[in-house]
Amino acid sequence: MKKRAILCTADTKNLTELAQYLISEGWELISAGRTGKFLADSEIPYTEASALIETSPSFSTYMTMYRSILTTGLQQDRSDYFDDYEEINMVCINISPSLKSSTDFTENDDSDNYIDVRCSSLVQAGCRNYKNVLVLTDPADYQEIMIQMKTQSVSAEFRLYLAGKAFNMISACSASAADSIMLRTGRETYPRYFTVPYKKAFDLESGAAGHQSASLYMLPEFIGALGGIKKLQGKEISYNLYINIDAVWKGLCLFSSQLKNAAAVHGADFEGNPTVTQFTPAAGSVYAYSVKHGIPVSAALGSNAAESYRKMFNCGKAALDGAVTGFSAVVNEDAAQEIVKSNLTAVIAPGFTSDARIALAAKKNMRLITMTKPALFSYDFRSLDGGLLIESADATLFKNWNFVTKTRPTLQQIDEMAFGQLIIMGAKQDAAVVIKDMTTAGMCCAAMLPSDACLAALDHSVKNVQAGLTNSTDNAEVLVCGSVLPFVPELADIADRGIRAILQPGGASNDDEFIKFCNDRNISMVFTGIEHSGC
Repeated sequence: MKKRAILCTADTKNLTELAQYLISEGWELISAGRTGKFLADSEIPYTEASALIETSPSFSTYMTMYRSILTTGLQQDRSDYFDDYEEINMVCINISPSLKSSTDFTENDDSDNYIDVRCSSLVQAGCRNYKNVLVLTDPADYQEIMIQMKTQSVSAEFRLYLAGKAFNMISACSASAADSIMLRTGRETYPRYFTVPYKKAFDLESGAAGHQSASLYMLPEFIGALGGIKKLQGKEISYNLYINIDAVWKGLCLFSSQLKNAAAVHGADFEGNPTVTQFTPAAGSVYAYSVKHGIPVSAALGSNAAESYRKMFNCGKAALDGAVTGFSAVVNEDAAQEIVKSNLTAVIAPGFTSDARIALAAKKNMRLITMTKPALFSYDFRSLDGGLLIESADATLFKNWNFVTKTRPTLQQIDEMAFGQLIIMGAKQDAAVVIKDMTTAGMCCAAMLPSDACLAALDHSVKNVQAGLTNSTDNAEVLVCGSVLPFVPELADIADRGIRAILQPGGASNDDEFIKFCNDRNISMVFTGIEHSGC
């Protein structure tokens, strides 16, 4: 009896070789639609089966095909049906998960706006009868199955393995449909089952440590920032480097969304009167942002990429060693001449001029990476043993802007407060930053206490000023803390260190004591009502 195989694949990789082998072995190929055209173009004979097409009206023929897959090799079960549809011995079907808007599923046309039930159900039927039906969903398995068929060594264990891969594909397609319908309508922020159809892109050389294994998974259709990544120079991207690249690009995207054309923030003055604070738009500036170990180490804002990097390098030379730096604008030759002075592992930008690439070619180990797609800022994940913590991504700069002291900050201090808050958002731990001339004059992340972070950032800032790295003898004036900052005796000398403006969430039990301290020393303090510490 001639064996029969259904071929209906979105991914036609390696399909020609498989189809030609099956024909050479006397198999009959059943196909339709794009796969049928692919076979015809390759001059491979096949039998047309319109029942495979989702929009086809031949539903009864599809049901006959479905029953035939379920009962192949099971003669007792086949006798229960009145049709004489021949057995199907192979189901070679793969479907690509696709994220759509919910309206795509309700439009009445014959394009692609359907949940693919026919093909997925045929795959499931094959899985149900895996001992008698080969189920192929991954083109990477075609070569192996041909070898095993030639040697007549296809085992039940391998058949079951293929069925497992088939279920994996079906679950991803089901997840993409669920995500498209539920999450994107806003009706289900956290559905009962969290099923996002990430697809394996490739294996990495190792995980965070050399003895760990790792793989990179991406959303279908290259959605998200990773879908726009391109390496122009340097070694392969490692596990830890991907973490830093993601953090840098998210920081650059936050700059574009939060500060380029900053919206006004509502709040109140120290007497409770309503206020509206407007920041100076940074649309004409270039943001340079550096990350190491997944947390920010330095940042600066300048009129161009070269100036931004120079300012950042002056105040963070040691911290930049081994870091990843990103720019909100194209890197030109002037910026490249500044970058080559440091030992960065990667530089990220929307683009690099040809002169910049020539200048940076001397740094062979330095990766040059372009990224073009904005970050989604949808969810943050943390794996637990047996679970997954999921939260909405932190993309809110301020909740409000309350002037809690009699002294108000100047416009320059207000802009530097907002700039410092932008940097703190990437820390996700108890962190503080001291800002001078739109540059991180001092910074500390992952401290035991918020006050410890502030004191360490101040120490770095004072050293940078004394060493002349800030190109000024004036102390930095702005201190930003991402966590609620209670007043402690150790903070009593911040005025002597030059601090004239403090930004923090507020909400400590001794806020009144801190406010009185600031009023007595003409220090302005603003409460944002929002923490970025991740505690």
